[in-house]
Amino acid sequence: LCRRKQDEVQVLEDTIRQRSEQQKKAGVELDATCHICLKTKFADGVGHICNYCNIRCCARCGGKVTLRSNKVRQT
Repeated sequence: LCRRKQDEVQVLEDTIRQRSEQQKKAGVELDATCHICLKTKFADGVGHICNYCNIRCCARCGGKVTLRSNKVRQT
């Protein structure tokens, strides 16, 4: 079960990386755009940044994850 989840995370990270490379080739600025769906555009300072991978995402794509230490982190 844990291995399957790790594989899913790896696939998602690869997909995000590929999409961002495609957008950079097209000349689209990613600073004010959700790095996961690449659709939602942010005003300055809006959007959630993952504490682990530093990816900026919108509320639809991001979620909160409960860690073992019972702290909630935004991803």
